Amino acid sequence: MADPNGSRAAATVAGLRFCLLGPVQVLVHGRTVPIGGPGMRGVLAMLLLEPNQVVPLDRMVDVLWAHEPPASARTMVQGYVSRLRQRLGAVDEGGPDGAVRIATAPPGYRLEVDEALIDVTVARTLLAEARGTPAVRRAGLLRDAQALWHGTELADLGGRLSAPELTELRLAVLEARFDADLELGRHHEIIGELTQLVDEQPFRERLVGQLVLALYRSDRRATALAAYQRFARRASDELGMDPGPQLRGLHLRVLRDDTTLLEPSPEPVVAPRVGVLVPAQLPRAPSGFAGRDEELAWLHRLLPAGSDSPRAEPAVAVLAGPAGVGKTALAVLWAHGVAERFPDGQLFASLRGFDPQHAPMSADDVLTQFLLALGVGVEDVPAEIDDRASLYRSILAHRRVLVVLDDARDSEQIRPLLPAGSSSLVVVTTRVRLDALVAWTGARLQVLGTLAADAAEKVIEHMAGGPAQGRDRELRRKLARLCGHLPLALRIAGARLTGGPQWSVAGLVEELADERGRLSALDLEEADTSVRAALDVTYRSLRPELAETLRLLGLFPGTMIGPYPVAALCGIDVELARRRLRTLAGSFVVTETSRDVFLMHDLVRLHAHELAEHELSEVDKVAARTRLRRYYLVGVDQAKRQLRSGLAADSAADEYPGTPRPPITTPAAAIDWIDQEWANLLAVVESGLETGQDEEIVRLARMASEFSEGTRTLGPVALGRAVRLVV
Repeated sequence: MADPNGSRAAATVAGLRFCLLGPVQVLVHGRTVPIGGPGMRGVLAMLLLEPNQVVPLDRMVDVLWAHEPPASARTMVQGYVSRLRQRLGAVDEGGPDGAVRIATAPPGYRLEVDEALIDVTVARTLLAEARGTPAVRRAGLLRDAQALWHGTELADLGGRLSAPELTELRLAVLEARFDADLELGRHHEIIGELTQLVDEQPFRERLVGQLVLALYRSDRRATALAAYQRFARRASDELGMDPGPQLRGLHLRVLRDDTTLLEPSPEPVVAPRVGVLVPAQLPRAPSGFAGRDEELAWLHRLLPAGSDSPRAEPAVAVLAGPAGVGKTALAVLWAHGVAERFPDGQLFASLRGFDPQHAPMSADDVLTQFLLALGVGVEDVPAEIDDRASLYRSILAHRRVLVVLDDARDSEQIRPLLPAGSSSLVVVTTRVRLDALVAWTGARLQVLGTLAADAAEKVIEHMAGGPAQGRDRELRRKLARLCGHLPLALRIAGARLTGGPQWSVAGLVEELADERGRLSALDLEEADTSVRAALDVTYRSLRPELAETLRLLGLFPGTMIGPYPVAALCGIDVELARRRLRTLAGSFVVTETSRDVFLMHDLVRLHAHELAEHELSEVDKVAARTRLRRYYLVGVDQAKRQLRSGLAADSAADEYPGTPRPPITTPAAAIDWIDQEWANLLAVVESGLETGQDEEIVRLARMASEFSEGTRTLGPVALGRAVRLVV
C-alpha cells in the first residue's frame, strides 16, 4: 500500500472499516471483529452494498433463502439485525455516538454509515482519482485499489448473494492499471497477469488488446497474433460476432509490424467508447405495492408502440402528489417492469428537492453523474453546464434510455436533464405540480391521490404478514381509514404491527382514533420515518406567507375551505386568499375539489393544527379566531336579510365593516351559502364553546337557530343541534 502521495485506502486502516472485496469482514485497527454466521454476514453485506438506503426485509429473506424461506425467516432476519446492532455498537467506539447504526425504515432497514469506511467505496474513489493523472501516480492509486481485494468478492457467503457490480469494479481497476503499466513500459511484468485474466474473461476486448500489445512489445509478435486469433474464433463460434473496430485495428498494426506500437502512449489500446456503457441505476423495486392500476396504465400509454416506432422527441411524465403518497415507489416499480423496452439503459437520480438533510442536487452535478454512467471519462466531462447538457443530449440522441428523476423541486432543475430528439422517456416525481415544465415541454402530468380502500388494506396485509380473519378484518379497514389511505402512513402502521406481540390491530386503532396523538403514533422509533416529518418537509419548503397561511388553517375547525373564510382567518383580501389557496394546492397541501372549494387530508389537517398550536402566539390565535367568527356572523346576517325580509336584521354586517362579505345578493345565493357553510358554521360554534363561550359565539348560534325548518337547507336535526349549543 505504499503510495508517496498517500491514499484513502491507507487512511481507513487505522480505524473502523467494512470489507466486501473478499470475505465479508468488519475490521477495527486492522483486526477482524467476529460477525457471526453466513446469515448475519449476508444481511450486513446487503446493507453495505446499499449504504444509507433502505433494504427491504422481504428482499433479505428472498436472497438468504433463495426464494424458498422457512416460516420463521422474517423473525430470523430481525434477530440477525438485532445482533448486528449490538456488535456494531460495541466496535463503534472511535467515532461520534451513532456514527454507524442500523435504522428501522419501512419496509426494511437502513445502514447509516460514512461510506468512506467501506472498501468498495474506497476502491471506486481511487479509480475515479486515478483518471487523468500522470502514469506513475495513476499506477500507484490503482495498485492501492487492487490491494483492497482479498479474494473473490463476498467470498464467504456460499453463493447466497451475488454482486456482479463488484466484479466489474475489479476488472475496471485492473484494466486501468494495465494501461498505466503499459504507458510506463512495464509490459514484461503484466503478461502473466493478463494471460490469466483473459482465460477467466475471454470476451473482454480491452483485456485482449492489452495482452496483444504487451506480447508485441515483448518481442513475441507471433504469440500476440495468436492471442488475437484465438479471441476472434471464439467470439465468432460462441457469440456470432466479430472483434470490435479498435481491436481489429490493433491486430492489423501488429500484422504489419507497426513499430510505433513499441512507443508507450497515454492513450489506451482499446478504450471504452463514450456512450457504449449501459447504465442500470434503478433502485430496488418496492415490495408490498398495491393499487395504482390506472396510473400504471397511464405510464404504459407513454411508451412507443414498438422498437421500430420512435417518437420525434422524448416523452416526459410527471408524477406529482403530496408527501408519502408513493410517487417514487410507483415510478421505480413501473420502471423495472419496462426496463427491457430501454436496451440502452436506465438512469436514476435523486434530486433531493425536499430533503431536509441535504441541499437540492444541481442539474450540473446530475449531468456529471449521468455522463460518467454513460462511459465518459472524468477528464472528458465538460466544465460548463451547457456543454455537459449538449454532450448528454448527443449521447442519447439515438438511444432508448429511461431516465427517472426523483423528488424534483422545480422545473428549472429538470430542464437541462431532458434528452432531445430521441426515443428516450423521462419520469419525474415531485411534490409540486411543475406546471411550467408542462408548458415548456408538453410533459404529461399525473397527480397521485391516496389509495383506494381495498389497495390500502392490501398494504397493511402485506406489512402485517398475511390476511386478517374475523373482527381483525374490519379493524384493519378502520386502521386504513385512520391512516387516510396514505401509503406512508399505512406502511408505518403495518410496521408497528410487526414490532412484537404487544402490538395488536385493535390497540393501534384505539391509539390512532385519538386525533391528538395520531401523528405521534405514525412515527417509527429508531428511524427517520414518520408522517409528521414528511409533512414538515413540505411545510418548511413553503414561502413565508404560505407557511403562515397553513399555520392559520390549523385553526379552521371545519372541513371545506374557501377563499372568504381564509381571507377572514388570515386578515387579507379575498383575491389574495384565493391565490394562496391555489398555490398551496400546487404543493398538495390542500386539494381544490371544485371551484373555490378546498379540502385538506386528515393527516395534513392534524399537522396544520400542531403547527398552529406550537408556532402561533396566543394573541395571534385569538385574533384569527375572532376574525373567522365575525365572518360567519356577517354571512348569517346577510343570508337572513335575503331569506327573511320580514324579520328584523341583525346588525353584524354593519358592526364589522372590515370583515369579508360573502357574495350573498339573492335568496338563492343565501340558500347555497348556508348549504355549503352549515357544517363549518356549526364547527366554529362548537370549537368556540370548547375554547371558552363568549357573547359572539352565543350570538352566532342563536342567529343560525332562527332559520326556519321550512328552509331547504336546514332540517330539524341541524336546527335542534344549534339550539342545544345556545342552551
